[in-house]
Amino acid sequence: WQNDLYRVIERSYLNSVDGFIFNSNTTCDAVQALIGEQKPFIVANPPTDRFGSRLNENLIRARANEIKPLRLLFLGNVIPLKGLHVLLEALRSLNFDFRLDIVGSLTINPNYARKMQEKANTCDLSSKVFFHGILDNEPLIERLEYAQVMVMPSSYEGFGIAYLEGMGFGLPAIATTSGAAAEFITDGENGHLIPPENSSVLADRLATLASDHQLLARMSINAVQRYQRQPKWEETTNRIRDFLLQMINAK
Repeated sequence: WQNDLYRVIERSYLNSVDGFIFNSNTTCDAVQALIGEQKPFIVANPPTDRFGSRLNENLIRARANEIKPLRLLFLGNVIPLKGLHVLLEALRSLNFDFRLDIVGSLTINPNYARKMQEKANTCDLSSKVFFHGILDNEPLIERLEYAQVMVMPSSYEGFGIAYLEGMGFGLPAIATTSGAAAEFITDGENGHLIPPENSSVLADRLATLASDHQLLARMSINAVQRYQRQPKWEETTNRIRDFLLQMINAK
């Protein structure tokens, strides 16, 4: 019943505005399905170039071919939506060496964060799973350069900037089929899209990447190439400015 109430409030507000700047086609479709009418809009994907280009293809290939452990990065707040419980469940079934670095707030949902830390301990993962809390700038860049795979099995993403930031460092991104990640992650090419809440499929994808370094290297190069096609800030903000001027002139 709470979701029904939220929808009424959302619909009322969305119907009151003159137009929309959407972060993804997925968000655009969701809003238009909710309000049931067309209003002026633009889809302006958020740029993800705050770190710039740090690694060349040779370095990315060399990193992908490094022997054990498979180095995983979870980049998101530790809340149920981001799916860390799914990832930990997948990791407990793996029989190869790995390391998981978790970068994101532990205070937004402290009860869930505490349960995830306890789960890592009870699943005998404490020597392989590391909670860093929030990192930014150089400490975060170090984690992105060190990792080999970005994995965050969120139940839904309106866009998913973190995936693309990882792809900028040559990290194949593992996300779910729910939300906007499919707009830039091509399954089996520059990452994987798995069903939400499916730890067994996630474990299978991780095992394949751990055992096939050529596949990991190829997907890593594809990831950074897809990142390079993402619009930069100047391009996105110019499109938004033009859209706003058109709406002003139309009044």
